[in-house]
Order: sequence, then C-alpha cells, then structure tokens
Amino acid sequence: MAKSEKTRIEFEYDGKQYKLEYTANSLKKMEQSGISFKRLEDMIFTAPEVLFRGAFYANHPAESEKKIREIYKALRRTMEDEEAECDEDGKETDLLMDTLAEMIKEAVEEISGRGGNVAWKVTR
Repeated sequence: MAKSEKTRIEFEYDGKQYKLEYTANSLKKMEQSGISFKRLEDMIFTAPEVLFRGAFYANHPAESEKKIREIYKALRRTMEDEEAECDEDGKETDLLMDTLAEMIKEAVEEISGRGGNVAWKVTR
C-alpha cells in the first residue's frame, strides 16, 4: 500500500491542524505503552478513547491526554458534509470508530505485509 493510499482523519481544532493516522511504528508504540490489542474487546468503556489516543502517536505524540479527550468528545460521529447513518435500531452509527478500525487494519497490513525478493534458507 502506497503512503498516499492510507486512510487518515484530518481536522482543525482550537486553531491547530491535526492529521490522525496509524503506522506500524505507532501501533508498536501503543503496544509498548501497555495497550493490549487482544484485550480491547473486553474494554467496552475505554477502548474507543484508547484507540483514538493511539491515532495521535504518528503525527502528534506530544499532545496532552487532556486535549485528546477534549477533541474526542468534540468530534462528530460522522465526517464533514455527511449525513448521519443509523443502525437497525435507529441509533446513530459511530463512523469515527469505524474509520479508526479501518486505519488500524491498514497499519496491521503494513506490519505483516512482507514480500520482498530476498531468498533465504535454513541451515543446521
């Protein structure tokens, strides 16, 4: 996947431009900071904010936790110029979280996507 094909979330908040994305390095940093991707599905109440915070690591690693929480609470569930979508129960779909999930998937593919042309062999 070429760098320009990656999904990113861009917005302006409080006079500052933000570009959120995940990279192989930012996912590794999240894991090294104690985030267990395996346990995220059990973290019903905190996982969305944890994933959102992780999207800052690539381009805004020094942003404060307080500011990130503030931004998280301020962002709409849908992107600019898009109508809200609802699930079968009439509840508004959180497209922000759906987009973060897609971005994580792309970064995981970056990590696991080897396929070089260097031959290797096993010796004993």
